Amino acid sequence: MKTLISFMIALSVWAQGPRREFTPGEVWLDTAGQPIQAHSAGILLHRGVYYWYGEDKTLGNFNRTGISVYSSKDLYNWKREGVALPKDSVPAQFRETGVCERAKVLYNARTKKFVMWMHLDDKPYAVASAGVAVADQATGPFRFVGYSRPVRFDFGYPEKDRTNQRELGNTYRDMNLFLDTDGKAYAFYASEDNWTMYIVRLNAEFTGPEMPQVEGKTWARILVKQMREAPAPFKHNGKYFLITSGCTGWKPNRAGYAVATNILGPWTEKGDPSVGAEAETTFRSQSTFVLPMPGRPGKFIFLADRWNEKQLEDSRYVWLPFEVGPGDTIELKWVDRWQLP
Repeated sequence: MKTLISFMIALSVWAQGPRREFTPGEVWLDTAGQPIQAHSAGILLHRGVYYWYGEDKTLGNFNRTGISVYSSKDLYNWKREGVALPKDSVPAQFRETGVCERAKVLYNARTKKFVMWMHLDDKPYAVASAGVAVADQATGPFRFVGYSRPVRFDFGYPEKDRTNQRELGNTYRDMNLFLDTDGKAYAFYASEDNWTMYIVRLNAEFTGPEMPQVEGKTWARILVKQMREAPAPFKHNGKYFLITSGCTGWKPNRAGYAVATNILGPWTEKGDPSVGAEAETTFRSQSTFVLPMPGRPGKFIFLADRWNEKQLEDSRYVWLPFEVGPGDTIELKWVDRWQLP
């Protein structure tokens, strides 16, 4: 009943005309009046247009539809462009009861291609690999290239490792992409069965890791044994920031953030950036992306998912404004509604 009431309220707001503010945690309708289905969001700004990629949960959990894409010029009003990576684009084990999640897209100015990375898994979460797809247009269709584990590193594998990390490489789960100001791209992801975060520099095409791999030069282990996921990196004044969550499944937990002067580390943990009521659960949400606020250097938008485990299609989006303060401080505060400055 609450879901229906919330939807009816949102529909009434939509009928009044274009959206002009953010209302975190409420139903967010697209320009056709339908709830946006793009969970674990990744945002790409290309030639003045924002593209929002995410998991379509209309049919519930697992990869039953694919990765959808929406477009916007103002961040408030989003047009559904379709399914950028349909479920049938990936191998059978990653469809229906398989996993295709956390998709993020970068534009490669050299190859003129849009490159999507994602976490692919089977139902038991044992494949734990990175999937890569490319497209000529931001809206797709994306063509699946393949999947693999980018790094093979012996961190001391357990005797009975159900994910076969010794043979296949270190696991790849919750992830994000980051394009640095020098044009180099990186993948951030939870590895070692989610115990440790990895940062891996990508090759010139953004379709795989830079080779040869050298720890500390082309890739790094950070937040070692901290059990963090949902990485959301960004950069400000020459420093790198990374917001993450704990690993508690669909249940929300405390966020944490770290700062570095070199993207490959060392990283300094700063604690929980959330303050106020429900800070201990990051306002009942989990990080997915940080977007620079248009035309406002030093100001950003924190993007998160408020998961509804029993009705994943009704999971909500939590977008909150924040800025980097003196001493690299961050404070995430709840606001019921807000507008871009």
